[in-house]
Amino acid sequence: MSYQVIARKWRPQSFDEVSGQAHVTTALRNAIRSDRIPHAMLFTGPRGVGKTTLARLIARCLNCEKGPTTEPCGSCPPCTEIIEGRSTDVQEIDAASRTGVDDMREVIESIRYAAAPGKYRIFIVDEVHMLSGPAFNALLKTLEEPPPKSLFIFATTNPEKIPFTVLSRCQRHDLRRIALTTVGERLAEICESEGISISPAAVAMIAREGDGSMRDAQTLLDQIVAYASGRDGVAEITDAVVADVLDLVDRRVLREIALACLEGNAARALEHVTKATSGGSEARRVADALLELLRDLVVLRVAPEGEGLFEGTDEERAELIELAGRTEPARLRRMFRALVREIEDLSWAPQPTAVLEMAVIRLATLPAGDDVGQLLARLDQLERRLAAGGVPSGGGGAGGGGGARVSDRSPRRRAPEPASPAANGSRDSDADADGFDTPPAARPAAPPPEPARFEDEPAIGSPSPSPAKPTDGAAPSIGGGAPPATIFDRFKTKALELDRSKFASLDGTTLVGIEGNVIRIGADAAFHVERLRARQPDLEAFATQLFGKPTKITVEIAQAPAHREQSRESREHERRQRQEALNSEPVNLAIEVLNAEIVEIRPLGANAGRGGRGD
Repeated sequence: MSYQVIARKWRPQSFDEVSGQAHVTTALRNAIRSDRIPHAMLFTGPRGVGKTTLARLIARCLNCEKGPTTEPCGSCPPCTEIIEGRSTDVQEIDAASRTGVDDMREVIESIRYAAAPGKYRIFIVDEVHMLSGPAFNALLKTLEEPPPKSLFIFATTNPEKIPFTVLSRCQRHDLRRIALTTVGERLAEICESEGISISPAAVAMIAREGDGSMRDAQTLLDQIVAYASGRDGVAEITDAVVADVLDLVDRRVLREIALACLEGNAARALEHVTKATSGGSEARRVADALLELLRDLVVLRVAPEGEGLFEGTDEERAELIELAGRTEPARLRRMFRALVREIEDLSWAPQPTAVLEMAVIRLATLPAGDDVGQLLARLDQLERRLAAGGVPSGGGGAGGGGGARVSDRSPRRRAPEPASPAANGSRDSDADADGFDTPPAARPAAPPPEPARFEDEPAIGSPSPSPAKPTDGAAPSIGGGAPPATIFDRFKTKALELDRSKFASLDGTTLVGIEGNVIRIGADAAFHVERLRARQPDLEAFATQLFGKPTKITVEIAQAPAHREQSRESREHERRQRQEALNSEPVNLAIEVLNAEIVEIRPLGANAGRGGRGD
């Protein structure tokens, strides 16, 4: 006798043996008991969840000598013939190979004859979505009004391909993916009956690889048993055997990678990535497994006792809960988002392993974000100190002889070099020096500049500054008297934050002028001009909402100014402005209270187009 694979040998022979489909088996049982059996049924669902198995079970329930019954005997001639596939009353049709009208005509002719010797004439059509349109149309009348004791049972994985005229004539039952624990229990039962030694972790790995399909999991088990069987035929399945056969990434290595990333140890994380890929696993497979692990960490950090949220053993759950407790949920979510972005590059990268390594380094070096409550508390403290006229500790007050110093934590700041006013006036090269070169104490402290504000942004603890007049055009009636550059900077920044995909062409535009309630925007390419003009109603609606007044937007080609050498006076003016920003007491107070750093100083209007991917 030829070998029978596990998936066929252990095919369910009763409703009780069907795993994970109680919502369907209960309805079918009640229909048989109450004699409310529909003449056309449709079973849908993913592969390997029991569609054909249920169709055969219904045929046995109806044609059993004791039937109709919900528990067929399995030993009478009708049951035996159906199990062996040689019953004349139960006809199975493969719609993938019989798709035409002529095939359906044979079915229509055959259904006219009564069942003999059984009780019901049953047609099981597998992969019914493969039938052609004319074949479906030819079947409609018979499907709606079949002869007595005749039954159609359709099975498909793609119900969306079936015409609605057919769907409306069938009673539909949607089968679901089988839970990992349910598949694992069935596999353990099979192994115990077959005398196969297997660990619970190995069962969980096989069930997880089955991806909700009982047949797929049983096929993988069959393959692993053949690999692990010795000369005596006895199989002992270990975790290493399963990982070797299925090319799985060791979850212990994945947990070590996640632990190293949480601890900020990029070197150790790279070592475990090398260990994960040295066995031959593809970089994409490792990245997908790590992404699944991060998802489990986030879920178990938020809902450690949630039902149905985590598919795994109790030991795995306990280990992941302990690992997730090492950091806050916000950081885990940021790590998940960062890895998703990096995985997008793996599909086309010439060196996928290098992309994976860079992704792990990024996860390990993500800054620990501050809690929102802590930031709000710091902002409240900053407001109170500014309202009280306080200065940061260590800064030069009235008797300090100089402005408040910027924290030395700023990564782009160079060590100050002594310079004299005479030297500045005698050497032209000094005009190119960075504003960070001159220490604040070397020159008189400039009064802190009043920050520009809008009508909806009142100053904190300070009188309102007099409105600044625009440099070109009529005085703007929007923005509360702020300089035009400030108005345009806010408009562009807020628009890009609102919807970068819609207003992407604003990136790199310049302000031509503001005249009353009209903002004139300049773009250096005709393509961007057309894009912005197409979005003009949206831009005007957004500007009206932002400034609280009807605002009109015009877009035109910006003439690129001819390149010319900047005069020493203008460069010296820019340097003074940068130094005034460094000496500003509100700026230094904000740095102290918010524990922040100065990364870069840019003039107004230069930051709206610099977007980046946030973590």
